[in-house]
Amino acid sequence: MELKQILQGIEGIKAKGDLSVEVKDITNDSRKVKEGSMFIAIRGFETDGHKFVKDVIKMNPSAIMIEEGTDLKEVTKLESITILLVPDTRKALAIASQNFYDNPAEKLKIIGVTGTKGKTTTTYMLKEMLEKQGKKVRTNWNNCCIYKWKKIRGFFKNNTRKH
Repeated sequence: MELKQILQGIEGIKAKGDLSVEVKDITNDSRKVKEGSMFIAIRGFETDGHKFVKDVIKMNPSAIMIEEGTDLKEVTKLESITILLVPDTRKALAIASQNFYDNPAEKLKIIGVTGTKGKTTTTYMLKEMLEKQGKKVRTNWNNCCIYKWKKIRGFFKNNTRKH
């Protein structure tokens, strides 16, 4: 996909290089960069992705996106790689991924079930009805939310039902 298509909707971009280069994939993991990739350096909670830009350059990506305020003198000298400077790389990664993967969230239908009692029953009844209509259905209540509640608030310790 052409880089300028991937960048649509990202505000405040400053670019050095060719915006019509082809991008084969997008990653914020420097170990996964290949020739033709777009690397987006993210300031993480434990590690700053900008530390790996020197290693990424050796892999010959199509583009490298860095955050404003980052002091990387080696990227200003590059001629063969398009360099993008944005206010927030984390937000830019979300928009770029959405563009690159053709807006997958628009193709999903999400149903939320809330209340005090009957959520699991209702969820499984909905799942069965939708599957009978040929729909692909995924439920993740037990895997996702309950796990986090257990971990964060001791949900199971205080609120378990006897079966």
